[in-house]
Amino acid sequence: MTSLQVYLSSEKTRKVLNRRPGDEGFSLIELVVVVAVLAILAAIAIPSFTSINDKAKASAAMNTLAQIAKECAVKDANNETLTFNLPALQNYGFYPNSGTNCNGDDDGDIEARSDDTAKYPTYKYNVNTGAKSCTHAKGNATDPLHGCSKQSAGVW
Repeated sequence: MTSLQVYLSSEKTRKVLNRRPGDEGFSLIELVVVVAVLAILAAIAIPSFTSINDKAKASAAMNTLAQIAKECAVKDANNETLTFNLPALQNYGFYPNSGTNCNGDDDGDIEARSDDTAKYPTYKYNVNTGAKSCTHAKGNATDPLHGCSKQSAGVW
């Protein structure tokens, strides 16, 4: 027996030579199924991330307005000048923005109002009464995801 015959008759060589094309790897159908599953998962996850971002922007406005209210109360208690610095928030502006004082507008309200009121709620703090309220384009106190809850009747 020649060395070539010995090599060709070995178990290892027969396995390699008897392999058919397509025995290894994934089929096209398997790859398509995996891509479809990943697309479905992405379609579920991406809207969740968007709503988390929206909630964060609304929470930042609500918390900033609460901080302004606290600052005004402390300055009032200390008989200091009732002014505050207007922060810059994404999607929100503070009103009245002409005078940055703790007196608020004609009704005594300081507002955190969104540039997109259909998407984000408006938060109000009344410096005269201390009342905090929240309204949304859907109606008063109907958006629990953004801090306006039905249970608290629009109070945040």
